[in-house]
Amino acid sequence: MDNFVQQKTNAIKRGYVLVVFSSTEMWERYGFYVIQSLLVLYLEFHFGIHDSRTFLLVGSFTALTYISPIAGGWLADSYLGQKKAVLLGAAILAISYLIMAFTNSINALTLALSCIAVGTGLLKPNISSLLGHQYKCGDNKRDSAFTIFYMGITSGIILGTLIPIQLESSFGWRICFASAFIGLIIAFLFFLFGTKLLNIQDYAKIEKKRIIVNLVTVIGVIVLCFLYYIILSTPQIENIFFTIIVLITIIYVCKIAFFEEKGKQRKKTIALLLLCIISAIWWAFYFQMFLSLTLFITRTVRPEILGIPFPAPYYVTVESVGMIFIGIFLVKIWKLIPEKNIAFNTGIKFSFAMLLMLIAYFIIFISTRNHESMLLISPWPIIFAYLVISLAELSLSPIGLSVVTKLARPEVVSTMMGVFFVSLGIGGFLSGKLASLTSINSNIHNISKIKYAYYHGFEILTIIAAVSLIISLFISFYIKKLTN
Repeated sequence: MDNFVQQKTNAIKRGYVLVVFSSTEMWERYGFYVIQSLLVLYLEFHFGIHDSRTFLLVGSFTALTYISPIAGGWLADSYLGQKKAVLLGAAILAISYLIMAFTNSINALTLALSCIAVGTGLLKPNISSLLGHQYKCGDNKRDSAFTIFYMGITSGIILGTLIPIQLESSFGWRICFASAFIGLIIAFLFFLFGTKLLNIQDYAKIEKKRIIVNLVTVIGVIVLCFLYYIILSTPQIENIFFTIIVLITIIYVCKIAFFEEKGKQRKKTIALLLLCIISAIWWAFYFQMFLSLTLFITRTVRPEILGIPFPAPYYVTVESVGMIFIGIFLVKIWKLIPEKNIAFNTGIKFSFAMLLMLIAYFIIFISTRNHESMLLISPWPIIFAYLVISLAELSLSPIGLSVVTKLARPEVVSTMMGVFFVSLGIGGFLSGKLASLTSINSNIHNISKIKYAYYHGFEILTIIAAVSLIISLFISFYIKKLTN
């Protein structure tokens, strides 16, 4: 009887923990997507920065937010502990959004973006790992918990793409970014009091003296913010930095494969590295939703559907909602595919995702074919293209996270998960390069000429997507040969 009561008590506590963590993550994602969905528009129409520089800045910012969890995870495991890392991350994010709300300086804006990347790196990996630690290894409730947690993430994304654009149109940019600040204050308080009331403990055992912990934390955060500021401010350094990241990642994975592993496991690790190459290319196209596609829709697509205003960020909402409904059916389809060769099957799914991305870009390219007309483009084909992208994301993102745990040996799963997220970061950096192919001269105001420029820009992107599909297929079949 006592055991039953204890189990019931633990289940109730985990339920409350899930509410606290999901709410915290929802508001974190809300703040991030306020920035992600509006940053290109803000730089373009508030600061008047040219397309090509805007794309490089936003692409590099996106890349840094996906690379930062490596440093954030290390700081938490070695010095801070997970709870303090999450709270510090939330505090840094709140301050950064407040800076964005009240600055008219591009330098201050760049510093705020640098701090957002650092804050995200501290919060995101540690709240996820802390949630996972609430469940014993092998507990089947873990997957259900993370599904609910992911719903919190999705809710934050939907709110972050629906609400801010309305706030901006009614009250201006300051109120828009201030809403992100308020969201992070809520997240901070939710997590602070929630973890205290529920007595949630860190799983990392930090035995270092407090003065050393505080010193390393302060120095680490300042160094990262300063480094990111330099990277975002200097395009030449951006290229060098991300080239070094790619080389370090490849060398590190090769070190694991050729010096620590042998036989089938070595081949699995090499296959995982090759899958990360496909992943990086795919994400470069995906992140166009926040770069070239945002400006394309704002400039050339009719901003209403059935008489209802429908600005560019709403299309990201369509993609997110599409993931929820399409995902229900896709899970059933994946179960029908036998997994005799996990690495090869994953490569085929990644290639399928690339095929879908090619189809989406071809639809967008076709929508610009009538560029002689002065009429704005219908939103319907663009919506369909975004739904195709949502299917593509479901074919790659969750599959990629899953395959890391299947191919990497247990001792290095966390490291290889970090490598997979680096592929997202590299994809974010490459997205800025791809977006630059669609740059529009600021002196062009004629809608026909703008559509003509996008016609050629998306023609090139569609061709690159086709070549990328061929590359991904070659990699997939090489993986089959490697792992058979």
